[in-house]
This record gives sequence, C-alpha cells and structure tokens, in this order.
Amino acid sequence: MLAAEALITARLADLPGLAGGVHGLAELSREAVLGKRLPAIFVGTQGYRVLDDRSPGAVRIASRWLVVLVVRHVGDLAGGSTARASASDLARAVMGRLYRWQPAPGLQPLEAKEAPAPQYREGLLLFPLAFDCAEIIHTEGV
Repeated sequence: MLAAEALITARLADLPGLAGGVHGLAELSREAVLGKRLPAIFVGTQGYRVLDDRSPGAVRIASRWLVVLVVRHVGDLAGGSTARASASDLARAVMGRLYRWQPAPGLQPLEAKEAPAPQYREGLLLFPLAFDCAEIIHTEGV
C-alpha cells in the first residue's frame, strides 16, 4: 500500500528546475519550507479507499498520493500570480511524469484525481496534485 512513495519520489527526483529536491510530505511545514531551496516537491499518502472487497481471497484498494509543489516568488505577494506562473511548467512536468505511469508490477498505473485547493501566502505557493494507485492485496493464510 505504501510502496509507491519511494517509486514516485525517485521518478520525480531528476525533474529540471527542481532546486530543492523531493521530500516526504511529513516534512512539509511553513517553517521547514522557509529553510529549503525552492522549488521543491513533497510526496506522501492521503490514505486509501476500498474499490472492491467482494472476493473472499483479495481486496482491491486505491491509495491516494499527493505531490505538493512548493514555489516561492515575492513578485506579487498579495495576488500570487507570479508564483503560480513560475510553478506552471513544474506542475505540467509532474503530471506528465506520473499520469498513467505504472510504478511497479502489481501496482496499477497512476490516475489523476481531484486535489485539495492550492494555498498561497506571502509569496509561498503550495500546489497539490493528486493521484490514485490501485492494487490487489491477497489474503494470507485464510
């Protein structure tokens, strides 16, 4: 269920223009971000949902993965248009790398999903993209 995190992180690590690298979502806080080189990406799970549990020997689940782009640009502190513009190419690159990509055998290709709303404050933009990764987990010893 959680194996996709390391694979997603590795897939995004060499994106051009990603000065701050890729980190775990647990590291994402305003204080931590202010000390990092940006832009940076934070990856983590937002939980899972059951897709099918009718089989007596297996359950099909979809794990939700968030990829949060963090960009700082002080050109338009009030409106954030400059930060959004500077994040545009990176957001497209992330979507292009992850959409329909299969992280590993046994994991289904990532599907783009509706993401939480972006946050913008004082030149700092947090722009989430969301993906579901489905898999079948077989029961053991039943």
